[in-house]
Amino acid sequence: MSKIDHEMRVGIFVKQKDFRLVEIDKSSSGQFRINKLIQATIDTKFDYQAIQNDSHLADIGNKIFEILNLFEAGKKNIIFTIESPLAMIKKIPMDDSLSQEELIDHVHWEVKQFSYSPDDEYIVDFQKINAPNGQSSQQIIVVSVREKIIQQLKKLFAAAKLLVKVVELDIFAAIRAIENNYDLKSGEVVSLIDIDSFGMKFTILKDKNFFFSQEIPSSKLGLEKKNLMSVEDIDLARLISRELRRIVQDHQLGDSIESVDRIFLYGDLVKDGVLENLQNNYSLKVDKTNPIRNLFVGPKVHLDEKISSHPEALTVCIGSALR
Repeated sequence: MSKIDHEMRVGIFVKQKDFRLVEIDKSSSGQFRINKLIQATIDTKFDYQAIQNDSHLADIGNKIFEILNLFEAGKKNIIFTIESPLAMIKKIPMDDSLSQEELIDHVHWEVKQFSYSPDDEYIVDFQKINAPNGQSSQQIIVVSVREKIIQQLKKLFAAAKLLVKVVELDIFAAIRAIENNYDLKSGEVVSLIDIDSFGMKFTILKDKNFFFSQEIPSSKLGLEKKNLMSVEDIDLARLISRELRRIVQDHQLGDSIESVDRIFLYGDLVKDGVLENLQNNYSLKVDKTNPIRNLFVGPKVHLDEKISSHPEALTVCIGSALR
């Protein structure tokens, strides 16, 4: 979660067979500018199974290398984003009296308690959360990724000849994209909802801090058709409403969806009909995320009709490059 000290950042997000790259620089005045934006399709699906297969990783890495050469994209200062199910995320209480060394030891002990296997080794990062207004308690977000996954990803980076500075999680990249483009208010409860053909991912921010995240695959939504692409807009809106209401109630945020102050929709399957249904049925602000709302787009960057009408699909990638 630590920041990179370079002004030029390159965010890469590969999801299934979709490859996306955004290159952003920051001017001395603090303005972010998009210098390059690439969307392409790769032949081999990038998922957990591919990460475990050296041959598939080599194929994906070689294809990325070809794409970057074709578009003359940089291969340095890369923030490579992976999907959050590949990591473990947990909030734990923190004792303010702990030294930095004691805190690190405590975090590693906690990771071992909720790890998949006692034999696994983990790459761990953590960040303090500001205490909510009126509360003195302190918490930290702990993010851990199995070292085996990172070692496998390094094989992909080697094949693509990428100099990766940070491996990022998609939900934190999405949060960053929204924070840089929208004015979030203190005390608000905000829901970020990632929608694609394979399911939904709900992230809750409370008082500008990460509160909760959960992925719900389409196979667990009680659908006859497991691909959300074929679900009618009104039914998809009902599914979103049902799951968000459950999350709000389970985590004691309120009794209804309207206990949430704002909703941001992003991802590859944000339909206008779903957006309109949510906006018409609830008295809260529902936005289709525009991650380039406050960014300057360089003169050499071509925003085609697909990007212009569906910028929310680039939320994660742009959020990575804004790190």
